Amino acid sequence: MSPAPVIRQRLARATGRLTGAVRASTRLSVPTSVLLIAALLAVASWVTRLSGGAPTAYVHAFYLPIIYAASRFHWRVALPTAVVAGLLAGPLMPLNTTGGAQQSATEWLVRLLAFVMIGCLVAALSKGSNRSFTAMVTDARQAHLLRLALAQGQLVPYYQPIIDLRTEHVVGFEALSRWQHPVRGIVPPADFIPLAERTGIDVAIGIHMVAAAARQTATWHAAGTRDLVIAVNISANHVCQQGFIGHITQALDRSGLRPENLCIEITETAIIHDRRTALANITHLHDLGVLISLDDFGTGQSTLAYLQEFPIDIVKIDQSFVSRVDIDPKCAALVLAIIQMAHALGATTVGEGIERASQLQALVALGCHQGQGYFLGRPAAPLAPDAPELRPLVEPLAAATSHPDRSLT
Repeated sequence: MSPAPVIRQRLARATGRLTGAVRASTRLSVPTSVLLIAALLAVASWVTRLSGGAPTAYVHAFYLPIIYAASRFHWRVALPTAVVAGLLAGPLMPLNTTGGAQQSATEWLVRLLAFVMIGCLVAALSKGSNRSFTAMVTDARQAHLLRLALAQGQLVPYYQPIIDLRTEHVVGFEALSRWQHPVRGIVPPADFIPLAERTGIDVAIGIHMVAAAARQTATWHAAGTRDLVIAVNISANHVCQQGFIGHITQALDRSGLRPENLCIEITETAIIHDRRTALANITHLHDLGVLISLDDFGTGQSTLAYLQEFPIDIVKIDQSFVSRVDIDPKCAALVLAIIQMAHALGATTVGEGIERASQLQALVALGCHQGQGYFLGRPAAPLAPDAPELRPLVEPLAAATSHPDRSLT
């Protein structure tokens, strides 16, 4: 067997491996990147000339500047780079190879077309992403660990109380994901949820969280507590899945929890992701009796349009507003406007991220219905139905917060 095909295969595989490594340097400045492309073209041309002509396996060296240009600047720069590479590997090369075979114009054009196609393909694959190869490898490794953690039951819901600000009673909980890592300890969601969303594990986590939270709430109900509502965050990918409705109804059926005791929290990102599918799924759930909450209200785009179009039962005022509601008159005015608008639409308002008494007092004065935050209770692991710590579920807030070191859960 001739060594030429083997060399071509090995170079092709090496080029594929180098794609990510080349993209890792895309954070260079534009002038430096342009100089690098020119240098790569010059080196590839020089190597090809020394090899005796373009038809040899060494022509694959021209892939490097094309791949880099596509990764750094996408097709607008990849296209001219591919054309220049094609000219250098074609008409500007010697007419004869070391073996004496003459290059035809058709061969040059085919090679040029191949270069252009490589550039466009890499540009299409890298569009919208400037993440380095190292980051992608890290993601793959962490995603594998996250899948194992989910399979081994290391991802569990922690429950943060939601308080009725008028009656001072706990009316429900928000289930928040926690990773019980065997080495790192309790890992907060901010450290793994973005990874889950990038790698598609967020759907499996959402299914697991809804099922676990529904079972826990049904257990509390069976223990004689009043009708608590459990809120669960759902990712944009999950809301827009065709099987989303089935996941929710299955969790309700298996746990015995009534639909009106489950609240699905969505963000504006979920609605933007696939507006038509999101609207159909959310409307279907709402018709079944499941509560729909719009999380992080006021931080996204077209919020008012969503309130009009989607069946929203609860509006959660983002922590960025709550954090200054007691010290900034403009912020207080915005919060008041949100509360009044939600009231007019028949929606309940929940203030998120309450961390001090003055914020709580300001929200009460503005007419906010409910609140949650570290001042009212930190997220905690679920308790047994007969645990004495469950007394705050049926006691006023004043009694529940008389022990500042004790969680409301």
